[in-house]
Amino acid sequence: MRPLLLLLPLLLLGQTSAQTVISRGAAHITGHAAGTFGGTGDIGGPVGGVAWGPNGTAYTLDGAQILHRWDVSTGRSLSRQVLWPPASVPGARDPAFGPRLFLDGTVLDGPGLEGTLGTAAGLLVRVTGIQNDQPYRTAFTLTPDGRRVLGDPCPSSERRLRGCIRVGRLTVQDRTEAGATAPQTPPLELIYKDPATGKTLTTRPDPPPDGARLILGELGSGASRIPASTVTLPRGEVLRVVPSPDGSRTAVLRLVTPRPSWGAGTAYVDVVQRKGGKRVSWPLPGTTLAEAAAPDLRWVGNSRLLTATAEQDPATGGALSGQIVALRDALTGRARWKLSTTAGLVGAVPSPDGRLWLTVRGGSVPEVRRVSDGQFVRVLGRAVVAWVPLAGSVSSSGRAAVALSVGGGAGALSLLDRAGREVPLAGGAARWRFAVPGVPDALAATPDGGRFALAVPGALYLLDSTGRLRQTLKLPGLRVMTLTFGTGGVLSARANDSALGGERTLAWRLDSAGQLKPLVLPPLPDGSRYSLPISALLLREDVRRPAQTGPLQSRLSVLNLAGGLRWQDAWGPETAALVSPDGHTVLRARGIAIPGQIEVQALKLYLADARTGQARPPLTLSPLALKFYRGLGVADFAPSRRHVLLTERDGDGCGGALYGVRLADLQTRQELPLPAAFGTGLTRFFGCGHPRPVPETVFAPDGKHILIRDGNALKWWAGAFGLGR
Repeated sequence: MRPLLLLLPLLLLGQTSAQTVISRGAAHITGHAAGTFGGTGDIGGPVGGVAWGPNGTAYTLDGAQILHRWDVSTGRSLSRQVLWPPASVPGARDPAFGPRLFLDGTVLDGPGLEGTLGTAAGLLVRVTGIQNDQPYRTAFTLTPDGRRVLGDPCPSSERRLRGCIRVGRLTVQDRTEAGATAPQTPPLELIYKDPATGKTLTTRPDPPPDGARLILGELGSGASRIPASTVTLPRGEVLRVVPSPDGSRTAVLRLVTPRPSWGAGTAYVDVVQRKGGKRVSWPLPGTTLAEAAAPDLRWVGNSRLLTATAEQDPATGGALSGQIVALRDALTGRARWKLSTTAGLVGAVPSPDGRLWLTVRGGSVPEVRRVSDGQFVRVLGRAVVAWVPLAGSVSSSGRAAVALSVGGGAGALSLLDRAGREVPLAGGAARWRFAVPGVPDALAATPDGGRFALAVPGALYLLDSTGRLRQTLKLPGLRVMTLTFGTGGVLSARANDSALGGERTLAWRLDSAGQLKPLVLPPLPDGSRYSLPISALLLREDVRRPAQTGPLQSRLSVLNLAGGLRWQDAWGPETAALVSPDGHTVLRARGIAIPGQIEVQALKLYLADARTGQARPPLTLSPLALKFYRGLGVADFAPSRRHVLLTERDGDGCGGALYGVRLADLQTRQELPLPAAFGTGLTRFFGCGHPRPVPETVFAPDGKHILIRDGNALKWWAGAFGLGR
């Protein structure tokens, strides 16, 4: 590697960006990126989903439109592709606000409905989107040869839901329509929690004039023909219409709410016999939400139903993080087994033979489970939920530790090299892997890789370099979301406290025996927080709003671990601070107004001595494009205490975009060029019902590499970021 002092003159002469950093390998964990299926309560609700394919295969599709095909018996991925709808679908290639895709099973060979599909067969994908401010629904079939055939064999609308089933060579269609003359049903007492006040209320709402009418399609021919018929349903909003596999029965999922458009209430299942129109009804326990919660109802054979419904969070009024999934008798509603929302599952799709079912855990990991008892069988891929780069060596040229969600509510910690291979244990040939009794939330490592800290809800694990568990710390009621090691063996964490409803900063120090001992931090004033990592100093960020409608201001206070003040900034525009890995230098980043621009700021970067506060001359950078909400943020600070990685992004409360990564040298006060892979190659739109992975970029502790983590992919780039001061 050439020294940086020799490299800089070349850059000043306009040397190409490819010579700043060089690609040095990539690793990819098979599976979907964490959170890319979305979840109950998210904007727009879950997306993508799961479906069964032929011959023991299954498909999974996430919000980034990544489609996997799996061998269900082994969990092995058979193929992976980006799935786009046909070009004629409005906004088909719009990366920000394009249509949302949902899997809905396999289309069989046979005559199409109303000429839409012809003889096409393959995977059925439903599409929802917005055109001219109006919602639309359609579908297409992905054929085995890769063609996308537009057309919905079972078209539905908001007002007229439809259910279809193939019985032999015939397609049976059922649908709903608004009733007109049905008699009123008696008032129904509803007990619900008001999300605004948290109070439990009882109401007897007046029933609407009538319920929906269920139009049952014709089944069979000749002497066994069952003609079409109409059944009036009780009042309520119809969410699903699902005929049984043999067509003899149709199940309807119906929501009764305290008032129109309430979105939460008591869900009922109506099971109607096609011959004779006899109907039975039974309620689903709990408060069911319809909006953005995607309730599910699926037949297992002709006598059982899998139900998956979201439940209301009593604290927020929104949806809990998972759905209640149960296998129920179709005529009585009796549950043969039930899984609570704490399992974090969304969706329940049974296999054609009724032995297995598919679901998604935590918006990240598809699972195969048994129909007989609901228990976990295997995972389809894994998801990287946390990661940390490690110092490399001459032979390995970089490593990374990754925390994984591996299905069934479990996790794992694994060490990877830049080719994606698991790294052998120190001094042995065994593979480095640690099983975790829970899905990890955060991961940290000491600079030398001698200790790893891994957080799961309510606990923290400390491991040594061989993967051996050295210590378990119980953290009841806490969920650690940020975890990092600083110099001097100090481990610091940012945790959500379920009892207090806010954040807490925690710290421990490694003692001579390699065990974590609590480090008592001075109390924080209101509106303040400590910056991480914590080492020999405390960086306290204070925030205030001088005027009721004015902008926020912030101030940095630097203290010793006992709380003694070393130096303090003046109040000014919002700012951020990051301490160097050795604790000697503080990186300051402060937004600066750009003349003539609204909601767009430049970023002033400067280094300050952590002991005295003495600052060096600043570097000011502006966004490459000036538009609302667009700006720069600090991604990471190099071991050299001179280089900084910045991200350029924009967005509001509904969504946003990442436009790439930029690299600055704070000693020479100039921006350094990077390959296109760091710029346009990392452009990503996310949010607003389109859950996609947001790339993260950091320096490796060896000062020789930049690592990009993009969902389940890790990419190494070599540079010279650890030389000089």
